[in-house]
Amino acid sequence: MNSERRNNIRLKPGEVTFVAMRPEFFKLGKLMDISSDGLSFNYLTTDLFGKKDNKNQCSLDVDIFTSSNLYYLSGIPCKIIYDNEINKKMPSLVDLEYRQCGLQFIKLSGKFTSRLNFFLSRHAVNNLNKNFIPLLPNELFDVTRI
Repeated sequence: MNSERRNNIRLKPGEVTFVAMRPEFFKLGKLMDISSDGLSFNYLTTDLFGKKDNKNQCSLDVDIFTSSNLYYLSGIPCKIIYDNEINKKMPSLVDLEYRQCGLQFIKLSGKFTSRLNFFLSRHAVNNLNKNFIPLLPNELFDVTRI
């Protein structure tokens, strides 16, 4: 696998969280870890979808959202650092490929930085410290916190 490039601690999502690549959402997968620098996610693809070579793409946008619908951040600017096949045996009738993609966030505005920090503080956990603090109902619509 690739050597470590992140300067900040990688956190695990506290709940099932998804990443979708824009504009066509041709890659949609499960968030594996995230930091203020970037993220990695795993996804499935076939020969028909998703094997587009994006390594030469200067930048793209991704969305991050939780399965509980308590968090959604749209259009985060980033670039692909790696997109590797993972050797994982999966019985299938179609030719599915399991992949891991690493993204680096680029030129985040104050809005994105603030919302990303909110996700990291409220929806992610450190591997060493599993203190996940769920969002309280009265905080759901408190836009001053976002």
